[in-house]
Amino acid sequence: MTTHPAPATTAAAETGTGTPERACARCGISGRYPGIAFDAAGICDLCTMYERHGTEIDAYFGDVERFVSLVRARAAERGSDVDCLLLYSGGKDSSYVLYRLIDLGLRVRTFTFDNGFISRTALRNVEKITSELGIEHVTATHADQDRVFLRSLQQHKSVCNGCFRSLLDLSTRHAHDLGIPTIVTGLSRGQIMDERLSWFHRQGIFDPAEIEPGLKEGRRVYHQAGGGIAPEVVDSVEVVDYYRYSDVTKDGIRALLHERSDLWAQPGDTGFCSSNCMINDAGVLVHTRERGFHNYEAPTRWEVRLGHLERAEADEELRMPAATPRVRKMLLRIGYPLPEAGTVRPAAGAPAAERTLPATATAPTAATASTADGDSAAATVSAADGRRTPLTPAQRQVLARAGNTPGRQGRALLLEAKDPADSALARRSTLALLLHHEALRLRFAERDGGWEQYDAGVSGALPVLRLDASGRDAPAEAGLLHAAVDRLRSRISLTDGPLLQFALVDRGPLPARLLLVVHELLADIRSWRTLLRDLSALWAAGGETPLPPTESFLHRAAAVAPGAADRFGRPGPGPARSPAADAGAREPVRIRTDCGAPASATRVAAALSAVLADLGDEPGVEVLDHTAEDGPRGIGRWALAQAPSSGAPAPIRYEHFGDLAALLPAGSPFALVAADEADFTVLPGTGRDAVTVSGVVRQGVLHLDWWCPPGPRGRLLAAAVPERVARRLTAAADPAAP
Repeated sequence: MTTHPAPATTAAAETGTGTPERACARCGISGRYPGIAFDAAGICDLCTMYERHGTEIDAYFGDVERFVSLVRARAAERGSDVDCLLLYSGGKDSSYVLYRLIDLGLRVRTFTFDNGFISRTALRNVEKITSELGIEHVTATHADQDRVFLRSLQQHKSVCNGCFRSLLDLSTRHAHDLGIPTIVTGLSRGQIMDERLSWFHRQGIFDPAEIEPGLKEGRRVYHQAGGGIAPEVVDSVEVVDYYRYSDVTKDGIRALLHERSDLWAQPGDTGFCSSNCMINDAGVLVHTRERGFHNYEAPTRWEVRLGHLERAEADEELRMPAATPRVRKMLLRIGYPLPEAGTVRPAAGAPAAERTLPATATAPTAATASTADGDSAAATVSAADGRRTPLTPAQRQVLARAGNTPGRQGRALLLEAKDPADSALARRSTLALLLHHEALRLRFAERDGGWEQYDAGVSGALPVLRLDASGRDAPAEAGLLHAAVDRLRSRISLTDGPLLQFALVDRGPLPARLLLVVHELLADIRSWRTLLRDLSALWAAGGETPLPPTESFLHRAAAVAPGAADRFGRPGPGPARSPAADAGAREPVRIRTDCGAPASATRVAAALSAVLADLGDEPGVEVLDHTAEDGPRGIGRWALAQAPSSGAPAPIRYEHFGDLAALLPAGSPFALVAADEADFTVLPGTGRDAVTVSGVVRQGVLHLDWWCPPGPRGRLLAAAVPERVARRLTAAADPAAP
């Protein structure tokens, strides 16, 4: 078993003393911590104080019921629709708090401060879990945070002071602007003891009735000294520490995350003292070398005294970070020289034992952080960037064809997995796709100048539905799928999103099926290949794996030349239908024919035109090749095989899909399921106004489906048009065609 040196020995090596320093025999706190003293038994004075005044100190803490009562009372008093704003880092402590707030029935929004060094895993935790829970979320950043870190290191030998300055200023303003009366933090009880209460305890003050007014006054001073936030803004938002009211241990936090969350992942790049921030190790290194002790020493040892952490685990958490290339690179980026071991020098702020103001903010040594750069006017809130892009000509064509049902134009595909249903895997994979593909996050707005599209980000509940088909026979499952496709299409909204819907079909011990419905505006064959490639990779890896980079959908759409309309787009087939006409129309009738070996879109269109010419009809055929690679993303390539001389819309529209099995990558954990209830080639309204023919290859055979309004159906059957086309294609089979 690998062992690590004790923290006292490591600190001695870092500070250059050459000998281990003294440590408390009970909690393990280092003798280098300012103001610490030991009795004859080697017990530190903080342990002795807690032993004597434990009952009084514990009186400051409450229970969860008290917490809920306070938060709800403030929301009711202010008439707020949101109970609280949680400061959410994506680490274990704040993730635990978020789940508990939801369990307690509170109305929550979340706020994340991205200081530029937040672990990507932590940020993914934020995005995944808030999306899973349907929580409204915002991420903020500071325009000059590197300079804030530099000033913080120069003055306090810690990056945390400046970071928390930015976090608290931004979140307080944000909560005030939204009318949210309470900010909830995930400070541990050890941090509460050190940052909130230590000054009072050293003055012999243990009564919460005396402590609370001092904390509020200190918070006003803190914000005014740093960012100049008006007192009325500060007073409108109360900061409440969740762990003041929860006695959960570190083990309890980990147990809940393991039990409740399939999405939270432990970042692997954040060092020992943080589960969200990468720059933390750089701050610890500087503080240890220049102040002579670990800046997490006090709060971590309080966790030991309170029984929330074993001493050995605390020793491991406080193990000093080495000056790794990663730490050196971070300090270089900030512009702070890497300190040599043994170069202890004082910080600009007073040491912890000599503070003159109570530590009142949710930050380590907050009272000494008042001179850190807190120019929150330079801060920016980053959600979707609001960039709006006109539709491509092909997308406009989709909307023209959709008539009065633009939101229901979703193509449905049914896949079968190898194992029974796994809801957690489906949620993880779906969320990863949303985070990775800008196209899946698109929203559409109709302006005076036409439709526009923009990236709305990831928000709201995950579009994953679970269907229970266990124990059902084939006809019953087919009926369930038919209803599910209609339901999922109805849930797609161009303006409010999302543009995709997934349904996990639970078939008991049988392999699960996954029903995908994606709007036609972003679902051409090439896009489906990419989507299914990434879905297959995620599913095979348990829902978490790096995906190939993708270029921006909106950048490509903006780059489509104005002349592209002449090459790829055509006006719609006629005026939009009225809702009354749609409601009274009968469903189109399908005529299915098999046509031998695969054929290209051009060959099928030629066969259609030839049969029409043989019958003396004007051979107008409109072709949409979904497999075309040179059309703008969102739909395939439009062309006219032969235009009617009258200039009227073509009487037949042919849509070519090719071999659907080729959508799946080699080695995919899925198999394609051919089902009329989830037919990829069918959109609502197909064939209402004109004859639509779709061509798809299944197991090496080209199948043509004819979708006809009731009137043309009789004429087509009387003239045996579908059979004539099938015979012509079979006789002229082209095995080399795609």
